[in-house]
Amino acid sequence: MSVSRCLVPMFLAVFPIESQALAEPLPLMGVQQIVAHRGSSVDRPECTLPAVRRAIAARATAVEVDVRTTQDGHLVILHDATLDRTTNGKGPLREHTLAEVRQLDAGSWFDAEYAGERVPTLQETLIACRDKIDVLLDLKEQGRDFAIAVVAEVKQHGAPERTIVGVRSVEQARLFRQLLPDARQLGLIPNPKAIEPFAEAGVETIRLWPRWLDDDNTLVERVRNTGAALHLNGTTGKREEVLSLLEHSPASLSSDDPGQLLKTLAKLHLDRDKQ
Repeated sequence: MSVSRCLVPMFLAVFPIESQALAEPLPLMGVQQIVAHRGSSVDRPECTLPAVRRAIAARATAVEVDVRTTQDGHLVILHDATLDRTTNGKGPLREHTLAEVRQLDAGSWFDAEYAGERVPTLQETLIACRDKIDVLLDLKEQGRDFAIAVVAEVKQHGAPERTIVGVRSVEQARLFRQLLPDARQLGLIPNPKAIEPFAEAGVETIRLWPRWLDDDNTLVERVRNTGAALHLNGTTGKREEVLSLLEHSPASLSSDDPGQLLKTLAKLHLDRDKQ
């Protein structure tokens, strides 16, 4: 099974200039999953509910968010281990309670329009996504207690079959396969040596960093040989970047600008059909 196992048809006429291509469901150019990185983080403050809602409106098929724990054991969405960059708080998240974190402004750093936005909980994020979009959980912590807490939230407030668990160790992959068997897994591997061990643990999709491909042209073939699907990270979603990623025939792409990525894929799809 690939990261795109449970995709539902999408009708993307929100982009009129590419309406002919976007009237078709994915895949476009072979891409089956469009992941909004930290939400639609190009035009909304990352890892906030506005970024999640914008990803849904832009017709991404999955939204990626980072899961961490507060001092008092609550699960929240925050990329960094510290509060400094994306809130008006200071210091490590783990040194603050949920009540303290919820008092922080998580939007002004991006634009004054988003002043007062809060760091969302995992529960709020799952509820916002339920029945609308797949959720890719980038697990920033390890351990059984953390896994049990994440699984409980997904089962109560989300949908396991529309959840993609971003696992960062073989042990974590095996643990989540036991605890949340209906979810898919994306291997956020630490280095190319981990391709085969992650695949052997049952991870359906492997993330390779594009920079790795510059140093070793065998990596994509190694992923294919395991039977896993390929995920690549992009940022801008613009033509030059997308063309370079499509050379490797990924099943899944991520972008800070999922709307632009979809428009680029649609345009490339139309151009190919005209040839």
